[in-house]
Amino acid sequence: MWGCRKQPQSALDAKHLVMMLGKALKKEREQWKPRVFRKTTTIEEVCEEHRNEAVLWLRNLNQHFQFSSESLGLAIAIFDQFLQLVKVRPKYLRCIAISCYYLAAKTLEEDEVIPSTTDLVRGSQSGCTVAEVCRMERLVLDKLNWNINFVTSVDFLHMIHVIMMKNNPHLLDGLSSMTPSQHISILRSKLIICLGHGSLMLFPPALLALALISLELEQFTSIWFPTIVSLQKMVQVDSKHLIHCREQVAQCLASKNHLQTSYRFSSLTRPKVKSNKRKVDLMAEEVDEIYDSIKRLYSEETVEEVLVNVRPSCSSEARQDPEEMSFAQIQAVSAT
Repeated sequence: MWGCRKQPQSALDAKHLVMMLGKALKKEREQWKPRVFRKTTTIEEVCEEHRNEAVLWLRNLNQHFQFSSESLGLAIAIFDQFLQLVKVRPKYLRCIAISCYYLAAKTLEEDEVIPSTTDLVRGSQSGCTVAEVCRMERLVLDKLNWNINFVTSVDFLHMIHVIMMKNNPHLLDGLSSMTPSQHISILRSKLIICLGHGSLMLFPPALLALALISLELEQFTSIWFPTIVSLQKMVQVDSKHLIHCREQVAQCLASKNHLQTSYRFSSLTRPKVKSNKRKVDLMAEEVDEIYDSIKRLYSEETVEEVLVNVRPSCSSEARQDPEEMSFAQIQAVSAT
């Protein structure tokens, strides 16, 4: 898995990462369409609430079978795509969900960890028979033209995170005992929560992953903004859309009490303040550092607007047209 691999050491590895991200973005443009679920409906049609309950059931099911987060992400993507193509009754959702989950596992998991259909049906307690799951698998594949290898937000989360850590190898140094593997685990768990909200499926997978990363970085580093700007340019997303997605993701996580992460900061990174004057001086130095980083990103009068607050909200930060942003940090990824 991406989060568990050692970070690439050579320039070739960095270039390979960027190339992989480019291919995934191309695949996303070819495959992805916004997924809209009805807010309310009759008992004969699936609404967003039904969909979210089914995804929550898949999340719990994944804890039992211990498949990877990539498999769960792909299962949800297949499930959502099928629901966009076929009108189904709510009573069939678990059969559809377990079939999509099984297809995703057979696509991404090692053969030795995949249970038999009988064991899957028994372990899931879905109420389906083996024959029903087999028939539903075939129906899903037929409706999707046997093309279920979608690129998901979980895939983008891993790729963007590895590129970010390659470009900022000391990003987590201020946190106590935090490794890149542990950090991506935190991000993964929050992303899976987001995937349980049908309203967030209006956003492309790469945008959803980037918005989540930006919210998380804001909690522990003052350089989160220039870091996200460089990633934004690489992922090719519009500032307005990123801001909107950030706000929706923040609302989703806040509703589940998962917005904030209890990071423990290293005592070595926090200087002892001997007087109020020294404390004020340190704050001034931090403001100057942030000001200098923003000046490099903004060449016109928008600098003063951004500096109304030292830690501005997401709706007041990324106002610059991405076409005007510098490639300096992005080029560092492939040049290191």
